[in-house]
Amino acid sequence: MESEAAKDRPYFGRIARLAAGLQWDAPPSSLAQMFERMPRIHELHGGLAAVGVDTESDGDLASHRAFLA
Repeated sequence: MESEAAKDRPYFGRIARLAAGLQWDAPPSSLAQMFERMPRIHELHGGLAAVGVDTESDGDLASHRAFLA
């Protein structure tokens, strides 16, 4: 039986390969530089880079409440 870590290896390997392709070694040094980078970030991450909050869903609120209970 394959361990959870072994199952996750391809996923994290993909993240590492994508991260290696990023062209920035440091966070933006100014607000202007951040805005300059945003088109490339959106290109790389698509919908994950979109600004906003999903107001149509409670997300994982139920699991948090269950944990706290």
